[in-house]
Amino acid sequence: MTVVFKLGGSVLTHPTLADTIRTLVRYRENERCLFVVGGGAAADVVRDWSRIHQLSEEQSHWLAIASLELNMQLIRTLLKWQSVATREQAEICWSRDPSPLLVEMPAFACEQESSGRTIPHDWNVTSDSLAAWVAECWPADELVLVKSVPTPRQRSIQEASQLGLVDAYFPQIAQRLRRISWCDLRASQIELEDWQS
Repeated sequence: MTVVFKLGGSVLTHPTLADTIRTLVRYRENERCLFVVGGGAAADVVRDWSRIHQLSEEQSHWLAIASLELNMQLIRTLLKWQSVATREQAEICWSRDPSPLLVEMPAFACEQESSGRTIPHDWNVTSDSLAAWVAECWPADELVLVKSVPTPRQRSIQEASQLGLVDAYFPQIAQRLRRISWCDLRASQIELEDWQS
């Protein structure tokens, strides 16, 4: 079983981030875990550039994806995990070590798009949808959204999108996923909760 964790950019300032992620992984310790790291402040810089320099959505899309690499390198530094761009690379890594892997989003996106698996190139797509895209393309058995807010238990995916808890494109891609879970990383008790199955 493969699980994609989307680590929200907002949690990167958590003071015990590395230990908290290790706790989180224990919930799926017998699974193959992939982490997509969100944009957070790095993606906000791209938003500012886009507005100030009147960049096209296409230009902004690829700069925003590139910004995810910086945040991924933070997690790689903290946890010493390997990073991969393809399923083949992941299989090789997991054959040697069952540790979680980090997804190199710029390389992954280029590889998928060259094979015809595309995603819109606009601000309706953030790392929520990019992680869902990884889960769809892999394919993964579960997507876990790791956020800084409680699980929207009584909310549909569409309602969560309207409230800004997930991005605008997420409801479209989420319907193609097998299972979606949620984790509030800033909660006093770290738990994975089923959200949509």
